[in-house]
Amino acid sequence: MRDREGPATASPDLPVVRQWIDDNPHADAILTETVEHGGGRVVLVISIPVYEEMVRAQHEVSPLVQFPELLRFRRRHPAEQEIEWTLQWVLDLMRRQEELGLPTRVISTGPHPVSGLITITLDRVDPAYAAELEVRGNGLTIVLPDPVNPVPLAIAHGWWPQDRVPDAASPTWVTVEKPRADLPC
Repeated sequence: MRDREGPATASPDLPVVRQWIDDNPHADAILTETVEHGGGRVVLVISIPVYEEMVRAQHEVSPLVQFPELLRFRRRHPAEQEIEWTLQWVLDLMRRQEELGLPTRVISTGPHPVSGLITITLDRVDPAYAAELEVRGNGLTIVLPDPVNPVPLAIAHGWWPQDRVPDAASPTWVTVEKPRADLPC
């Protein structure tokens, strides 16, 4: 807690929350400490990417601690650049799946409206391929049974932002400086 003259110190609930995180590695939780507004007490922020896991953590961790009002549970969202790279990778896979001769095809992809992760829909049930896509997506892809906010391949051909083009050597974007035609020289 906080001494009248001194700064806030570590939360007494810190060991309990760390133990829960260690006991639940599948939750992929990240713990951060911050001082509450006004500098009085330490707030523990638990960031978890999957909504259902975040709700489960709220129900399990809150009764274990002395100060549940000093816990914050947040959804962790991937960075915008990571999402762009991952979506580009899936769209490239969709373009090339005919030449690769894949038995299962990606029929749609797009950002999930809540999590921001890239959703992938396959043309048939294929748990092995779905697991492979999720692993190759580095935690940023989810294979769904039904499309959510899809970007079909017909639209994907013209998806590039106008000032960027994909780099064939990497999944990163290359910014292309274009002269503006509307500016006088």
